[in-house]
Amino acid sequence: MASISDVVKKAKETKISSMAGTRSSPEMPREEKYSDPRAFNNIKYTSTKVIPVSSKTLSENRVIAQNKEDPGSVPFSMLRTKVLHEMRSNGWNALAVSAPTPGAGKSLVATNLAVSIAMEANQTVLLVDMDLRQPSVHKYFSVEPEFGIQDYLEGGVPISDIMFNPGVEKLSVLPGRERMLNSSETLSTPLVKSLTEELKNRYDSRIIIYDLPPYLVSDDALVFLSYIDCSLLVVESGVNTKDEIQESLKIANIKPLLGTVLNKDTNNKKIHIY
Repeated sequence: MASISDVVKKAKETKISSMAGTRSSPEMPREEKYSDPRAFNNIKYTSTKVIPVSSKTLSENRVIAQNKEDPGSVPFSMLRTKVLHEMRSNGWNALAVSAPTPGAGKSLVATNLAVSIAMEANQTVLLVDMDLRQPSVHKYFSVEPEFGIQDYLEGGVPISDIMFNPGVEKLSVLPGRERMLNSSETLSTPLVKSLTEELKNRYDSRIIIYDLPPYLVSDDALVFLSYIDCSLLVVESGVNTKDEIQESLKIANIKPLLGTVLNKDTNNKKIHIY
């Protein structure tokens, strides 16, 4: 798409203005004033269960960041370096990954980035599937979880019973399971706010990556952005229009935008980072 490079250039400019605090973006939804009896209960931590996933399975599912022999892992190493530099410089540890529309590859980018960061020395990572309408992170590990984050939010299942380690050292995954029809209302509850604060503050050395729903299909991502420090925008080459990208940037810039990932470039079959 001829206009994508110009729009992505605008993303870099928008990032700078966002960092400086000059943002022109929609107001965040106000938090509803009601209480949830579970909202401020401490989350109990135990040893995370391990569900080993082979390198072959990961590669077959296009999770290639851990395979240094695959040239496709290089862009994710570069993305890791840029993301960690920005986050460490600002004292941030909660990152959201989203896209304008479904199919852009945001979940795959989030998963590869999480794996790549987990390979960094002294850096642990928690990958959280917060796309409550269309959870898919677990599929990249070929895991069918017994419980998902929806079971915590609606049924009180302990986080320790949901989280798993896929055999990648220093990586934990908090998966989704089934689609939630009331996802927007759920994300605005004190329970979600309490959960994100607990995950953010539990370990100093941990990066949390949230896979969010696409910006233009619902207000879910807009509701959730108040809980994170910064974000990445994944754009689908040849598919996402200039208007879609610009509208997504307006939403994303509620919080600092670290950059834009141009995915599915059919010319050279790799991602580009802006």
